[in-house]
Order: sequence, then C-alpha cells, then structure tokens
Amino acid sequence: MIGPGERIAGGVPGEGGWRDLVVVADDVAPAVEGEVLARVVHVSDTHVCDAESPARLEYLDRFSDPGSPYRDRVGLVGTYRPQEILTVQVLAAMVEAINAQAEGVDAVIVTGDLIDNAQSNEHAWCRTVLDGGTVEPWSGDPQVSQWVGSREGFPWDERYWHPDGPASAVPDIPTRAFGYPRIPGLVEEARRAVESGGLRVPWIPVPGNHDALLQGTVYADSALRDLAVGDRRIAGLPAGGSPLMVLEGVAPIGPARYVHSDDSPAAPVTPDPRRRILEVDELDRPWVHDVGGVRFIAMDTVNPNGGWQGSLGSAQLRWLRQMLADSDGRYVVVLSHHPSWCLTNAHTVGEPRHLAAEVVHLLLEHPCVVGWLSGHVHAHASLWHGDDQGNGFWEITTASLIDWPQQARRLEILRAGGRIAFRSELIDHAAPVDWSADGIGDVVGLAAVSRALAANDYHDRAGGHEVREGGPQDRNAVWWLRDPYA
Repeated sequence: MIGPGERIAGGVPGEGGWRDLVVVADDVAPAVEGEVLARVVHVSDTHVCDAESPARLEYLDRFSDPGSPYRDRVGLVGTYRPQEILTVQVLAAMVEAINAQAEGVDAVIVTGDLIDNAQSNEHAWCRTVLDGGTVEPWSGDPQVSQWVGSREGFPWDERYWHPDGPASAVPDIPTRAFGYPRIPGLVEEARRAVESGGLRVPWIPVPGNHDALLQGTVYADSALRDLAVGDRRIAGLPAGGSPLMVLEGVAPIGPARYVHSDDSPAAPVTPDPRRRILEVDELDRPWVHDVGGVRFIAMDTVNPNGGWQGSLGSAQLRWLRQMLADSDGRYVVVLSHHPSWCLTNAHTVGEPRHLAAEVVHLLLEHPCVVGWLSGHVHAHASLWHGDDQGNGFWEITTASLIDWPQQARRLEILRAGGRIAFRSELIDHAAPVDWSADGIGDVVGLAAVSRALAANDYHDRAGGHEVREGGPQDRNAVWWLRDPYA
C-alpha cells in the first residue's frame, strides 16, 4: 500500500514511450484540530464496462489517435481504452483499499458514471462489487471473448491493443509504436469470476451520463436497444462516411446519434439479453441524506436528451431550491456527476434546461452550502465559489477509476475556530505498484495491469496525465471557508 507522503508516478520512458510506475514523494495534508462533522470517501467514474458489447463505438476512437489527420478536429474521443476489460477488477481493488481505511468513515459517495454504457449487466456487476458477491465479467460467447482486442473472437485490427500478440508477423500499433507489452492470457483472465467482500460502510450513488446514455452521449431508442442485445457489432464508419461523423457520435451538446447505417462494416457477435439498456426508473434519482453532521443533496445533472455535458431540468431546479430552503440551519454539501463548468448542455425536446451560472447563483444564495462534490472530468480539481472573505463554498472533483490515476478521495469535513475545513487524502486501490505478466491470476494483479495501462494511454501522453493528477492543491490538501453559523 502507498503510505502518507507517497504517490505513484510514471518512471523513465522506455521503448515507444512506455513508462513503468514508481513511488515518489508527495505532500501530506496538514492536520486539522476541530469537530468532525462527517467523514466520507468520494469515488467517481468507476465506468464498470461490458467491453464485449456490440453497443460500443470503439472504432470512432481511432480518429483521435496520434498521427490521425482528424485528431485536432475531433479531440479525445474516449470510446476505446486498452484497460476497459479490467474495470470490475479495479473497482474490487478499490473496495479492498477503502475497507482498509473504513474506520470512522460514515459513507462512500459515488458521483456518477458507475457504469460505462447504460447496460443492465454492467449495473448488476457494479452493485455486486460494491455490495459484495461474485461477478462473472463477460457477455456474449461464454468460451471466447469478442472484445476488439481478442485475437480469436474479433477480426484483427491493428488499431487495437492485443495482449496475446499479433495474428500475423506485424504487431498492432499500440505495441510497435507505443511500447505496449504482451501479456498472454490477459483477456481470458479478465473474464474469470471476481469475488468482492463489498464495502463495509454504506454507499450512495449519484447519476452520471454513462449510467443513462449509450457511451454517455446518445439516447437509446428502440433500434439502439436492439443493437445492444443483438448479434452485430459495428466495426467502422459507413461506406463513404466522413470521419467528421465522429463529432455527431460523441457530441458534448445534444442531440447526438450513433452514425452507423445498414451498410456499415460489422462483425458477428453472440447475442445476449443481459446487455439490455436500463429503463429510466432503474436509474439512481436525486436524494437527500444526512451523514454525520452534514446534509448531502444529490443533483441529477444528466441531460436525458443527449450530449455528454450536463444541465438541470426545470423540475430538478425547483426541487433543489426547495431542498436548500428546507436545509437552513444545517451544513450542506451538494453532489452531482458534472462539475459546475460542465453544465453547458441546454439541448432539450421538452422542459427547459438550466446551466452553470444559474445553478451556482442559486447555491450561493444559500449560505448553508459549504461544498460541492463532483466527477465527470476524470481529474482531481478544486474550485472556490465565493468572495475574498471566505463566504461561499468549495467545489471538489475527484478523478476516475478507469483513467489514470485510478484514485478515490477520503474527506473529513470539520468545524474549527469559526471556519469549515475540508481535509483531503487520496486513496490508491489495493493493487501493487509493479505489474507482472505472470501475476495476472488474481484481482489485484489484474488491477495493477490496468493502472499501468492507464498511465500509458497513448491518446493523452502529452500532459494529459498531469492534468488528471491535479496539482498539490487538488490532492492531499485542506480547503477552508467561513462557518456560515459561527
């Protein structure tokens, strides 16, 4: 386990830029003497993923590969990650790490994107890991993986990493250009049953865009629901289709759509009814929970009309306004999947949607609000909303478990000397820092591989990892504000 004053970082780049991981020094959050109001663990963006699903859009991601002429136009797409087959194992390793620090923790809060593609089987896998039980993280063919990186179950495509090596004499691009290793047997080991002891403290979910929308972006109509459980996996753009169609498939502001057509190239897959898309009434809804001496109010910032950025519907805004009025005299922390600066998606086919400035203004009208926890951006961050005298609230964002650095955050909320403090300590999952191709026979060995893959994502090596880590002021730190009731 990583101790106080330490963190995991990338080492010296080797062939193709691949970096093994090392332990380096890091800041320790200053101690705070005061009355503890609540202790929580903040987890976000677990992205438990059925990587074998035909409702995924991995083929769009190649247009953001280094060297693609469309990279600067489409940006980072994020529909394919080499570590996407290992999300169940990473979550189980994080459960183990949280349980090791569970003494005194009141609750675990998961701020959205618990799953990756709005599928029922992903939903069941995630909840089983968090509650405790056995997960078999595969779908479709019970014998052969049909993931895009499988050498046997999917047509060979050099754009995807193949842990078992090439089907011919030429390795795939991640291996030959970016130093990715061979890990024979990884695909099969990723499908083996995972045993989780479950969290030892209550956990509370908040809805995210990937929980409700296909690939976190597209409303699932009847045709897309059929695609998810069917026998045809789209493998490329339709004939004559411009790569700029990617912008429609991963649009931050709705509407958005899957861009395939009847003549799109496709690969056969084994149909599986367990992949059905969740119904609205199965999703986590807004709620209010009193945890210790703090009231937590969860907002649903997902725009159900499409687009991966967020907003609040009018009914949701009215509900939030009433909950804040009813909470006068309490300390309030609001929760959402999207941080404030991502509430930009006004697209609607019904009720009006409300954006960042209006929501922040409402929160500042209520001095009871002392904090806002969010996720979505897959990065550690902090942002002050308020005046120079300390009146306002802190917004704290925690990174994801699918991308680097695969961490959660332990937060103490304290009252001390007329001020409120948020004291943060980051939590690494329980996998060892070093990975080994011979050590993939258990959950933590597989989670160690996932962490190394996330640290070496070839789509985002030029500074992206440092952004996800945040600065020292975003990691192990203390954030202060005036106590509104002092």
